[in-house]
Amino acid sequence: MAKVLYLAGWGRSGTTIIDNVLGSHPGVFTAGELWFLFERGLLGGRSCGCGQPVRACPLWRDVLRCAFGDDIPDPRHVKKWQRDAARARHAPRLLRRGHHLVGVFTRLYRAIAEVTGAELIIDSSKLPSGAAVVARQPADITPYLLQVVRDPRAVAHSWRRRKKQLDSSAPDVMLEHSPYDSAMKWMSWNGLTEWTSLAFPGRYRLQRYEDFTADPRGAVDELLRFVDVTPASSPFLDDRTVELAANHTVSGNPGRFRTGTVEVRADDAWRDGLPATTRLATTALTLPLMQRYGYPVHRPDRMA
Repeated sequence: MAKVLYLAGWGRSGTTIIDNVLGSHPGVFTAGELWFLFERGLLGGRSCGCGQPVRACPLWRDVLRCAFGDDIPDPRHVKKWQRDAARARHAPRLLRRGHHLVGVFTRLYRAIAEVTGAELIIDSSKLPSGAAVVARQPADITPYLLQVVRDPRAVAHSWRRRKKQLDSSAPDVMLEHSPYDSAMKWMSWNGLTEWTSLAFPGRYRLQRYEDFTADPRGAVDELLRFVDVTPASSPFLDDRTVELAANHTVSGNPGRFRTGTVEVRADDAWRDGLPATTRLATTALTLPLMQRYGYPVHRPDRMA
């Protein structure tokens, strides 16, 4: 039986570092944003976390062969299914009716477990619709949902910064989002993820980025207990220093390529770098969920 931990939430919320740290534990395999295996990896020629193109990576060749034999789905068809019927807003409908994509990902999860021997598979695709697909997996796959949130003002500031793309076939810099667009997607994606969490009774957890960076080792230990996994060893050298292992992530933030010794610290550049008008507008647009997740409104320099 395979266990799948799906990381959901709006981009720039900290899923990559959480993914990297969890995936550095023995018995845990991170696929990165598996949702984009077909579009970015097979069709777009993007790089695996190991540095090779996904379609040339021996591990992913074995996974695809194990999952589909000689009948790998046409990446163009999978891309069309995802764009036509599995955008973020389609999460409620996917939970009710399912889709061809459920079977595709069932085969992938089973194949990853068989090829890697991992006790836990991490899928950090973030989309609420992807969480709905995971929720509909058959009984031999146990799904868990981790919703990762971060102060929306920090997220808005992060999306304003130009970030170089380290994937050789990708654009030079990552896509940017305006503060308004970031705030609206932060609200919608988190709201839809909470709605989807109802399909994960006893297997849903909310993780604030700020709590993770305050105590990385403690937070990761709690997450591993949450999914009932006890690794033979830990990559942590102390409470916040971790040895990140090489990985086979198929897509995601450029931080997925980072390996070696890393000290986990909060990125608080937004406190001085985000213009006051943008901060106020973002606060106004996201206030209901900000308060729900315990983020302060009037004293953003202190955590609740």
